[in-house]
Amino acid sequence: MADFVGVVQTLLYGLINGSVIAVGAVGLTLSYGVTRFINFAYGELLTLGAYTALLLVGMGLGLPVAAVVAVLVIGVGGVLVARVFYDPLSDRGALPLLITSIGVAFVLRNLVRAAAGTEARQLPVPLMRPWVVAGLRLNPVDAGVMIAAVVAMLSIHLLLQRTMLGKKMRATSGNEQLARVAGIDTDAVVRRTWLISSVAGAVAGVLLAVQFPPFRPTMGWDFLIVVFSATLLGGIGKPYGAMVGALVVGVAMSVGTRYVATEYTMAYAFAILVLVLLFKPEGIAGGEL
Repeated sequence: MADFVGVVQTLLYGLINGSVIAVGAVGLTLSYGVTRFINFAYGELLTLGAYTALLLVGMGLGLPVAAVVAVLVIGVGGVLVARVFYDPLSDRGALPLLITSIGVAFVLRNLVRAAAGTEARQLPVPLMRPWVVAGLRLNPVDAGVMIAAVVAMLSIHLLLQRTMLGKKMRATSGNEQLARVAGIDTDAVVRRTWLISSVAGAVAGVLLAVQFPPFRPTMGWDFLIVVFSATLLGGIGKPYGAMVGALVVGVAMSVGTRYVATEYTMAYAFAILVLVLLFKPEGIAGGEL
């Protein structure tokens, strides 16, 4: 019985972790689906989300309000970064954009280091007694993280399926030239996609900082391999595949940490990434955005 409870507990932790990974993976895959560009600076949006929330808490805002404001600020900041660094290179092919995004990542990471230092920080999350049901333990903070992640993913689902912007995003992803001929302002769609992608990244960063304190300026870059693994497993450019892929990666990391070795948590995500690239590079999901 104890072994069964342990397995279920491990799967539960994996689903919680996977929900946070899913938010980040969906944000990355949305931007790729519309722009056909893999943004290697995406991990820094997670970092900036966490540190901006920390800054706002230090200015006197409560954590929930600080998190919401931080997410909006980083959303706008992500659009500005895209306008300044990526849009001028949008017609020069994938390689210049890729190299530029790596450079942007280094610049943003070092700006955070210069402003906040390299020491570990953490958000003021209160300590709470875990709930215990049938031998399963669940921290209220983890439950809140998972609920917030599910709400974020549901919001993106409704955006894609129930709004005109979502329809325009899917049309632009399918064929940008045809969408433009049909009268869609594809430039505006791209800007709004950058906003949504950046918001998702910031949300993932705040949730990650809440779930795994303390954090450092390298948190987003370190977590990027996990996000890439989930994105590629689900099929890059496919949000629903990214959600499924994230849950698979989260569970695999949790199972590996419990039953194999705790020090190789990131290695499990990297192993999934390699296996996907070797055997199923198109991912597990089909269809368009």
